[in-house]
Parts: sequence; structure tokens; C-alpha cells
Amino acid sequence: MNQLPWYKRWFRLPEHAWLMLFAAILFSLSYEPSPLWFLVYFFVPLFAASVQGLGFRGGFRAGYFFGVVSAFLTLYWVSWVTAVGVVLLILVHSFYYAFIGGLTGMATKRYGRPALLLLPFLWVAMEYIRSLSQISFPWQNLSYTQASNLAIVQLSELSGDAVVTFFIVALGLLLYVAYRSVRSTWRAMGWFGLVLVVYSAVYLWGATRFQRLETDFRVAALQGDVPVAQKWRNGSADHNFKIYEDLTNRAAADSAELVVWPETAAPMYLLYQPPYVKWIDEIARRNNVDIVTGALQMDRDSSGTRHYYNAAFYFTPQQGMDPRIYRKHYLVTFGEHMPYAESVGWIRAFRNFVKNNLAMDISDFEPGNSKFLWASHGRAFGTLICFEVIYPDYVRDMVNRGADFLNVITNDDWFGHTAGPYQHAAIPVFRAVENRIWIVRAANTGISAVYDPFGRELQATKLGERTFIAANIGPRLGPTLFSKHGRVLSQFCLAVSLLAVILLVVRRGKRD
Repeated sequence: MNQLPWYKRWFRLPEHAWLMLFAAILFSLSYEPSPLWFLVYFFVPLFAASVQGLGFRGGFRAGYFFGVVSAFLTLYWVSWVTAVGVVLLILVHSFYYAFIGGLTGMATKRYGRPALLLLPFLWVAMEYIRSLSQISFPWQNLSYTQASNLAIVQLSELSGDAVVTFFIVALGLLLYVAYRSVRSTWRAMGWFGLVLVVYSAVYLWGATRFQRLETDFRVAALQGDVPVAQKWRNGSADHNFKIYEDLTNRAAADSAELVVWPETAAPMYLLYQPPYVKWIDEIARRNNVDIVTGALQMDRDSSGTRHYYNAAFYFTPQQGMDPRIYRKHYLVTFGEHMPYAESVGWIRAFRNFVKNNLAMDISDFEPGNSKFLWASHGRAFGTLICFEVIYPDYVRDMVNRGADFLNVITNDDWFGHTAGPYQHAAIPVFRAVENRIWIVRAANTGISAVYDPFGRELQATKLGERTFIAANIGPRLGPTLFSKHGRVLSQFCLAVSLLAVILLVVRRGKRD
């Protein structure tokens, strides 16, 4: 019998496609703004059952199918920014799940069901690898489904949000074993009982971590609710500035000492617009407040080549018209930046072809290289622009440099009233808990919020309202295991996964 052509072998629907489709739906429904965070524990048994025993090729195909469906359902909102980018993102992003499925299928085909024990290690390793390069987009971490389940989120202080991911997959595997034991009532009851005991123990441990906090510094986050189409329209800058001037005046009247404007609240290359630099300086002086605002920056190097940056500018009454500048390090893949375009010629040529010949939307911002903290009234703080809050090591580095609190500035109006702004607003919860630090988030159209070191929202706005929030914050708590040692669990899971891959490749014996 003739074998099917390679393209039909790889691109046909995987075995158990309906089961994997159901797994992807449960996975996707677990993320914000859905309140069904508990569904994430039940997608794991379906994923495990779908890839078990399929071998690498079958598992790879099943995992890729899961990745495409789940990315489409959870990341569709990227299309509001870039149609090209969302297609590339889904196609590239899905390979991570393909390798999880392929390696799990290969291991279980060779060693049977016990090899499913590898799955939590593979999943955490995948999330770790996914955060390491310029094509990184670690948005779909399993842990983020638990943002409103704060007792479980407290695990993050141990070794980052990876601990929550590991816990979810491990508990899901216990559910899978319990399901496989249903023919024996007592055995099934024992396994389901173990699931309840483990979950309850972890939940109660997390609930004991909360404590009262002292506060002594007042910070405000402004939400101008200026639509993107209006913000960048010629002649609209004065209108934008009047909105933020009014909100700053109100925040200062509410005793705010630091006022945080959102990403690109100044919709221009700010240093090339001296009247607007003066305007912000006058607002700061008149209200005696420090101001952080997002804006764009453009530099020319010695050869005259222009370099574009997404940046944050810090004004104080003492500095005058000489703001300090922070350039965004981590750029949105395919949205703000074509990966490696600044260093690989053919990628740069492809980006320019897409922009100039096809008139498609791929931005050409460059990553910044500045790392420093600012100080307001004696308190050091770091600024994260939008996407950067999803990188635990980067946030940890700011904390270990001495930040007393962090602020995040973003403009989620690009994503409209979709799931994107809600998912984005859930991520600072984990950065706060990992480092036991306060985080102030200012979003152009929402959601703006203030998080305490336990991930609790002290105040939060609704999506699509013009307002400000002001809250008292305090010093960060003592160092956590994560802030001391970093993502040890992620690195350990990567080592275990690499060892498993080596053993699977080297050992070609029969099923154990």
C-alpha cells in the first residue's frame, strides 16, 4: 500500500481531533474576562488523552492543532493591531504546543501512561523557552488563568508564575488518573479525594500569606480614554493634552505626589515638540507633582540613520524641561517589531518589502538598551511599557536594582473591547506577588489599576471611561525566593525536558 504524501501526513486533522478541540475550548475559556478559571484544570486530562501513545508525529500534529485553535480563540484581538502579525503569531506560536504534544506522544508510545509524568515539566519548559527570544510572546501561560484565584497565585513567590503552571498540569494529571480509574469505584474515589486534598492544602497555604500593609505614598494613574484614531489625528495633540492636564489637576487635588500618564499619552516624537515639553513641565510645576508619560522618541546615529523607539519620559518640578527617558526593551512581536530585523539583513529586507510594497502594518521600532530607576519623593521606581510586564526576569531585575514600586503604562485601545485588555490587566497580579511589590498601571482606555504585593486590586477602572484613580502605596516587602533566585523551577524543568529528549532519541528499545 502506498504511503500518503508527506504534506497529507502532516497537515491532515490529528487523531482525536474532537477531543483536542474540546481541550482547546476549555483552555481558552479559562482566561480573562471569562470567570471560568477552574476549567483550566479540566483541559489537561483531555490534552493528555489526545496525545497519549501517538508517537512524535501524531502528537506533534495534535499539539499544533491545539495551538492554532487556542491561539485563535485567545489571541484574536491582535488582529485589531496587525492582520499580518496575528497570522504569523498564530502559526509560529502553535509550534510550542506541537513539541509538547510530540514529545508526550513519543514518550507515552514508548513507555506507556506513566510517561505522562513528563507533561508538567514539558509545559513549564515550553513557557520558559517561549520567553527567551525576540519571537517571544509568553501571553498564554497557564498560570494567568488564575489571576482572580489569588490564594493559588501566591505560589508565584516561590519560583515565579511557573509554579502555578506546574501545579495546574500536575493536578490535571491527577484528574486524568482518577478518570481512568472510574471502573473501580473506590480507587476513583481515592484519586478524586487526593485531588481535593492537594488543591485544598495549596489554597489554604496561599490564603495564609495575606497580611495588612502600611501605606505612606500617594500615586495616581490617569485614564484619558482617547481613541487611537483620534489620538494620532493631525491637530489633535492639544485636545489630548487638555484631557491629561485636567486629570492631573484633579489627581493633584486628591494629594497625589506622582501622576502616571499612559503609553503614548503624548502622541508625538516629544523631544521634537518643545511647546509640548514645556506644557508638561508647567503642569508638573503648577501642581508640584512628578509626571511619567509615554511618548515616541527618534534618534539619528553618526551616519544619519534614524532609530525609532517607544519610550517613557519622566518630568519633575526640579528637572524642568530636561526629562529622563526610558526606551522600551521588549517589543510586541510582528506588531511593533519584526524580530531580528535590526541585525539580519534578509529579515530587514522582508520587513521593508511588506511595509513599502504591500502597504501592510509591520512597525519598525527598535528595542531600547537603557536600564535605570527613577525616584519620586525619595522612592525608587521602575517603568514598564505595555508588553514588558509579561517578562518575569526583567521585572525581577528592576526590583533587585532597588525599586520600591513599579508602574506600567499601556495603550490597550488598539485591542478595542475585546479580551485583550482584560488578559493584559491580569498579568501584573503575578509580577506583584513574585516580588511582593506594589504596581501602578495606567492604561489609555483601561483597565487602570493599583495592585498591592499580594496581587489584590486596591482600585481599578472600567474599560472605556475617562477618569483617574489615586491610591496610597507603601514599601515593598522583604525579598521572596523568586526575587532572590529567579526562575529556578523553569530552569529545572527545562533540564529535565532536555534530558528526557536525549533519552527518547538515544534509547530505541521496546516499551518499558
